[in-house]
Amino acid sequence: MGKKEKATLIENLKKHINLKPLSFHTPGHKNGEIIPAALQNLWPQEIWKSDLTEIGNLDNLHAPQGCLKEAQRRAAQLVGAKKTYFLVNGSSVGLHAALLALSYQKQIFVPRHVHKAVYNGIILAGAQPISLPVTLDKDLGIPLGIEPEVLEKYIHLYPECKLLILPNPTYQGISYKIKETVQLAKERGLTVILDEAHGSHFFLHSDFPEDGLSLGADLVIQSWHKTLPALTQAAVLHVNRNYKGPDPGDFLRMLQTTSPSYLLLASLDGCRSWLEDVGDTLPAKTITQICAFKQEMQDLKNIRIISFSQGEVDPLKMCLSSNKVSGYGLADFLFENYHIYVELAEVEYCLLIFGLDITNNQLQLLGKALREIDKSLEPLPEREKTRFGQESLLPLSLLSPQKAVYAPKEVVSVEKALGRICGEYIVKYPPGVPLVIPGEVISEAVINTLREDKRGLGKTNVLVVKPGEEKNHGW
Repeated sequence: MGKKEKATLIENLKKHINLKPLSFHTPGHKNGEIIPAALQNLWPQEIWKSDLTEIGNLDNLHAPQGCLKEAQRRAAQLVGAKKTYFLVNGSSVGLHAALLALSYQKQIFVPRHVHKAVYNGIILAGAQPISLPVTLDKDLGIPLGIEPEVLEKYIHLYPECKLLILPNPTYQGISYKIKETVQLAKERGLTVILDEAHGSHFFLHSDFPEDGLSLGADLVIQSWHKTLPALTQAAVLHVNRNYKGPDPGDFLRMLQTTSPSYLLLASLDGCRSWLEDVGDTLPAKTITQICAFKQEMQDLKNIRIISFSQGEVDPLKMCLSSNKVSGYGLADFLFENYHIYVELAEVEYCLLIFGLDITNNQLQLLGKALREIDKSLEPLPEREKTRFGQESLLPLSLLSPQKAVYAPKEVVSVEKALGRICGEYIVKYPPGVPLVIPGEVISEAVINTLREDKRGLGKTNVLVVKPGEEKNHGW
């Protein structure tokens, strides 16, 4: 992964702060001299002093020539990319830039389990999504991924479509036939965008699923803040060495704020430095700890750690399910009795994410909580499990997402939405995967899901396109 180098941006921030400069520029807190009373005991003054702008030797994210250019170069060198862009608007802005660069008024293959941000980018680009059915885990209904033979079929059906976007891994940490799918796409001349928001750490160790750059994806977008020690919103866009399309940086300059947070930029540079320090030694230790913990929990009677038989699974993810209570119930037990927060709760499971550096004490506390909850569930009757199909349904689309967004709309109750064209996303967040996107027809299956999962979706009304507007705003 190359020799360790100083975090240049951080060094320049330190030098600037040590000058004890007098601020007659933005931001208005003036190097932490003016701090609202409500925040004085929440954030130390050092944070305010680091919240700077494009002055002195701190460079400019939109035209980097100094420390930010070098910081991005070193990040690219670390992961093996041709170029890396720092993102301060999360992975979402990286996805939007990639889609604007590649899919303007074009077709794009889109698996149904992509994040809402992908569809937002498609709307901005005026692209036509070609939905690909997704294989589901038959026990939990969790999306796994697309079958390569399904992609092959759609490539023949839509020969003009030359763009594919994939998530790697899924929200639950599953990397399903990604290698075969990317290889097939490249052989058929497709450009591949990989949403690797939850896989930033994959390149660190061979026991993680393979990372997108190694797989040969053209553009890879990662949320470093999700599994690496970076501040929320801190993300990156990697351009692979095989990429030959328009520069996504041109679109990042349109989409990203012109006042990027130096706290976020510094956290990306510091994270890169930390990754160089830990190499594969810390991940190896952490994987061993987590695997041992999961093995110890195998004797639980009413809670089980889900083992997915298909695809590679990220060791940092753990899905828990119970034969006595729902995933919501498990999450409630953990929070209300132990102040343990999970990442996601669904009807059939809840999801926990481990950090790359976890202590034995943290694992012991979690293990103790699970054992106590497991024992408390013993007297309860077994609950009825939800039944799932093995493939996601593809709703009928009558309008492009962009045209549906701009079409006149009205609000109707869920009960009256059957057969109407959806004018909004129906999406649960997390994980942010849409049940229905703008332009699609609301089916009976969607209505049933809205009725059954009131806690997860919480919708009683739906925004729909006014009758007859599909004739004026059709594909």
